[in-house]
Amino acid sequence: MKILVSGATGFVGGAISRHLLAAGHEVRALSRSSTRAAQKYDADEIGRKALADGRLTFVEADVTKPDSLLPAVEGMDAVVQAAQFTGAPVEDPARGLTYAAVDRDGTLNLLGAIAKVYGRATAGPDPARFPSGSPRFLYMSGITVAPEAQEPWNAAKWQAEEAIRGSGLTWAIVRSCWAYGPNDTALNRILGYSDYLPFVPVFGRGEDPLSPVFVEDIGRLFTLLIAYPEKATDTTLKLGGPDTVTLNEFVSLALRAMGRRRPLLHIPKPLGKVQGAVMQYLPGRPLTPDAVDFVAQGGAVTDADRAALAELFPELRTTPLREGLGSYMNR
Repeated sequence: MKILVSGATGFVGGAISRHLLAAGHEVRALSRSSTRAAQKYDADEIGRKALADGRLTFVEADVTKPDSLLPAVEGMDAVVQAAQFTGAPVEDPARGLTYAAVDRDGTLNLLGAIAKVYGRATAGPDPARFPSGSPRFLYMSGITVAPEAQEPWNAAKWQAEEAIRGSGLTWAIVRSCWAYGPNDTALNRILGYSDYLPFVPVFGRGEDPLSPVFVEDIGRLFTLLIAYPEKATDTTLKLGGPDTVTLNEFVSLALRAMGRRRPLLHIPKPLGKVQGAVMQYLPGRPLTPDAVDFVAQGGAVTDADRAALAELFPELRTTPLREGLGSYMNR
């Protein structure tokens, strides 16, 4: 199948692309710089093979620029929206790096481009405005997304989800828990403090439940969604790892996998948000008040969520936390 992946050079989108390529699909990688994207994939064995086979191509586009997306979506069997802005979860409105601009408006722009390329006019309220052969739409969402949630990331993703559900396309939405892996910015940003501090700061009490998911499992799930579209048509899935832990336990397990011993220093969220209010004006914008809320929040799947996913895709094995962390942190 021919699949456009938005965010194909990012942490999650890159994992999805690699797994799709490994499964033999054709991937069109959407990136703001085709040159940088080509360099990234040329450094990976799967990418090099796909390039040699002609199954990996690049399109220079930006989800925040609607006109750039028209050639990107043309001729695709599926579109995967996994774009994330640089520096997330630290938003930078002056540079257009926000959840509203990328997660919400970026999704609306992709849907709009698909409508222009594939859509047909209809009379009356008929929502089926796309003929057969139009692409499926797959969206990477978050486990904390809900209609009543007010946080910028949850509100933007909920609005994106609603637009997808009302688009007239066939769709699937994956609400993922905290994704971790070799190139993630969230966990590695926290662990990075252990490079030069005798402790690791954690905002809040760190006791909310989490079900961290290994990023390769996300890639495997999206590959199954592409392979078996009938199993998850117009469906929202919740994905988490097999272990539910607290943030304290998650960070401690990661430190242990690194072979480091550091105590955790808990910073009350109000104090952390004061720090963020100041640090957002520093070069590089290292922290904001909203980013403190983001990294301190919980997000776990239930046993019912795991059972529902296992019923659809019994072949999907999610990676135990110690195994996932140990696969790259103790090298």
